[in-house]
Amino acid sequence: MSQKRKPGLSPALKPPDSAFTLVELLVVIGVLSLLSVLAFPGLRQAFVMGDRGRDISNLRQIGTALLAYAGDNQNYFPAAAGRLTWGQTSPTTGAGPWAEQLLPYLSGNTNLFLSRRAIVPDSPGTPALGYFLGSRPAMTANGRFSAVNLACMQAPSQTVLGGLCTAPGMFQKNDWDKDDYTQSPAFDSNRKSRLPNSVPVPILFADGHVRECSFFDTNSMTTEYEKGRWYGF
Repeated sequence: MSQKRKPGLSPALKPPDSAFTLVELLVVIGVLSLLSVLAFPGLRQAFVMGDRGRDISNLRQIGTALLAYAGDNQNYFPAAAGRLTWGQTSPTTGAGPWAEQLLPYLSGNTNLFLSRRAIVPDSPGTPALGYFLGSRPAMTANGRFSAVNLACMQAPSQTVLGGLCTAPGMFQKNDWDKDDYTQSPAFDSNRKSRLPNSVPVPILFADGHVRECSFFDTNSMTTEYEKGRWYGF
């Protein structure tokens, strides 16, 4: 009498072990490494574009606040007075840093003054002003720290009112009163952007618009009350 076969699969038909072999694991690791290499430039570019967009947005909001401030103060913008830390008062102007003066017009949002692309000697994570206030017209006209008057500008749409700080060593740590009284924090002696490879630097103009500039265009930009005048560089 023949024995009955027990129910179940034949040993030859059993499913193989589901664990990865060493070769399969190495192939998966190789594919993931290749994908990360291909994706990294795209991710890096996305971060760069995000930082650029954030600078432009911050400067636009700062520009709107500056114009509102001028509207409440007989066309005068806040005055910068050299190096001031947050909460410090200038003996010259009797006021704090221009950023602090502007804070009520920005709903108290200090993050709008910060930039990841600013080249300033501040430790990572330390709150620091990443933008400068365009104060050159007041220094040229008055010869001292003083407030710029919007009504005196011949061409507000061409007059530099602020921008990204990109000059290494120009400002000290925790300086919240960055300005351009005597030199440009954005352009070098050849009137080119101070960012590496002359990457365009965002500039705020006195009419509130922001434009990225790879160089200081003397035909469409001015740092004085009059047209066609600029830094001594």
